[in-house]
Amino acid sequence: MVFIEGKSASPGISSGRAFIYKQQDLSFETEKINDVQVESKRLHDAFNLASGELLEIKNSLSGDLGEEYGHIFRAQMTMVEDEEFLNEIIEIIEEEKLCAEGSLKTIFDGYSEAFSSLGEDDYNRQRLADLADVYSRILRILLGLPDTNLSGVPAGSIVIAEDLMPSDTALMNRENVKGLITEKGGVTSHVAILSKSLGIPAAVGTAKAVSQTTAGDEVLLDSRNFEKASIWIKPGQAEKLSFTKELKSHEEKTALISEMKGKEAITLDGKKIELSANIGSLEDLENALSFGAKSVGLLRTEFFFLGTKTQPDEEKQFVFYKKAAERLNPGMLVIRTLDIGGDKEVGCFELPKEDNPFLGLRGIRVSIKYHEVFKTQLRAIVRASAFGNIKVMFPMIADVSELIYAKKLISEIYDELKTEGKDFNPDMEIGTMVETPAAVFIADLLTEVGDFISIGTNDLTQYVLCADRINENVSEYYRMFSPALIRAIKSASDAALKNGKWTGVCGELGGVAIAIPLLIGIGIGELSMTGGMLPEAVSIIRNLNYSDCKKAADKVLLMKTEEEIKAFLQANFA
Repeated sequence: MVFIEGKSASPGISSGRAFIYKQQDLSFETEKINDVQVESKRLHDAFNLASGELLEIKNSLSGDLGEEYGHIFRAQMTMVEDEEFLNEIIEIIEEEKLCAEGSLKTIFDGYSEAFSSLGEDDYNRQRLADLADVYSRILRILLGLPDTNLSGVPAGSIVIAEDLMPSDTALMNRENVKGLITEKGGVTSHVAILSKSLGIPAAVGTAKAVSQTTAGDEVLLDSRNFEKASIWIKPGQAEKLSFTKELKSHEEKTALISEMKGKEAITLDGKKIELSANIGSLEDLENALSFGAKSVGLLRTEFFFLGTKTQPDEEKQFVFYKKAAERLNPGMLVIRTLDIGGDKEVGCFELPKEDNPFLGLRGIRVSIKYHEVFKTQLRAIVRASAFGNIKVMFPMIADVSELIYAKKLISEIYDELKTEGKDFNPDMEIGTMVETPAAVFIADLLTEVGDFISIGTNDLTQYVLCADRINENVSEYYRMFSPALIRAIKSASDAALKNGKWTGVCGELGGVAIAIPLLIGIGIGELSMTGGMLPEAVSIIRNLNYSDCKKAADKVLLMKTEEEIKAFLQANFA
């Protein structure tokens, strides 16, 4: 028997036979060329063929998989049909006299570096997978190789691979796949998003999973723990017997949870909690609605700016915000303004290179520096507020003056739109993200000026604990249940409640099952998470007593270590 561990990408438990999937060898020798026109035509033809293949895949998708994948391949088709992207590569062919393959790689490497700088838990990092998928498709066509995918996966398979791209899995038979295990990838990778959406257990970051497995081996996968996944390869009789009992228990629990879709999250003693979804596209919104979402607590807007060298105009943003607001109405749509810098770089901004970007120009500071870009986004948001329950919030606030600046700009926009005769909601709520220790300390002042706060636990954790969340050398110090973090959340929430304002949590902690009772007990009134987690959150809340949550929170706030806190929550609420 072989036992390995990885990161839980999608919660669940399953057993099956190993299906080892290996991607094609796309290696090549970069060569200098003489005829630029011939090489440019090769590239044009490859782009056209890639577009045709993507259209064929998109049209062939059906059922649940089609709904989840449609937007992925529409996005990839947009890349392939982007004249600017094509021209960048042709420019390399012309200026450096490189073959099409080498020129394609040069441009891809540049984009890849920008996206790779994002943290593993950053939603926008998934766009690197789309870009890599498009790159591999065009390169394969240039090299004259056939297409491959997972359509031939036999029933009862657990797919094990070094990594998986969207096109690898697009045509797979969902019913035949019992689990996904990859050596690479993070918790917001394509594999994680797909598996969560389709309810398939998945593990990522599983070192040497491929080399330690033979096709057909029996595999047991348990990714129910939010931190780590456990994998048994060729398990013994004792392991199989224990696993069978766990599997039966999980299936019974899952059946009960599925009945919670769309129901209100109210505790047994009558405390109502607002449950919302975190989204980054209209497709994400539709997916969240299918899981019963009635509101959105975090709309990330960085996708407008990533993977492009031109900044999005007001109309493009307005149309998107308007559609999302109308689709949710009367449910709220909380829009976070542009949040770049630190681990987030975008091509349409020339941000300065910094020795310590996490303490540099990021979040609201970027918006203040690029005033016109900020104003364009706010005009789009304010105009869209006429079509639904839109609220706006600002990232990485560390000083009340930053919030005052943003509110003043919104006030100016109100005056402009009145003059222009355009509709808007003059009572749109304005709030702040609490992601810095400074914001925790001044939460009372922020909620005197603003209408709400939403705690981004991912960044707040790294700043409170001085542990870079993408640095493997200090990953053990990035502790989601640190007493310091829990006390910071409590302090910010108390300050907001004292001013009669509501507090939400939109970071990863808000979707962790054992954290939900604690956050409710602390005083959090809104939790925002991935859409697929909502039914379980509803189930958890409907089986809690608010009074018990408050007592539990009081005890946790006196505890000295993360281990003590997690053990207590596991014992009382798991």
